[in-house]
Amino acid sequence: MRIIKCLILFVLQSTTCHLNAQSIKECLKIDSVQTIYDIGSSVSFHFSNNCEENIYISISLEKRVDGKWFIFTQDIFHVPNTYKVQNVIVLKGCEVNRKEEWELKGVKYKKKCENVYRFKYNIGRKLNDLSYIEYSNIFHIKN
Repeated sequence: MRIIKCLILFVLQSTTCHLNAQSIKECLKIDSVQTIYDIGSSVSFHFSNNCEENIYISISLEKRVDGKWFIFTQDIFHVPNTYKVQNVIVLKGCEVNRKEEWELKGVKYKKKCENVYRFKYNIGRKLNDLSYIEYSNIFHIKN
């Protein structure tokens, strides 16, 4: 029954739902984030899972310092009941166009050349096995 619902959902959206044998890379689509954000604006994430199995995504914020990337632990997002340094999103099987929005807090940011970030996505089919990694495009936050 789940496969039929999945196929119907994707036929309506002119896509096909893949069976479990597909790799995560083939199943998951993550849209790019903007390259420049203003304080108070929101970072929008768009995810799609075109396979039957759930996909778990842990999102971490990284900052570039002296050419190297480090997990950025300052909480710079307004999101109720969630600490956005690292958050797990569950994409249900065949879930299309899942949207997440994280609003930037009104804190003072450094100049552009010192203000470079990206998101790190740790991805897997099980919460305790997030073995596939992708990165967002690089972005910065304007004062």
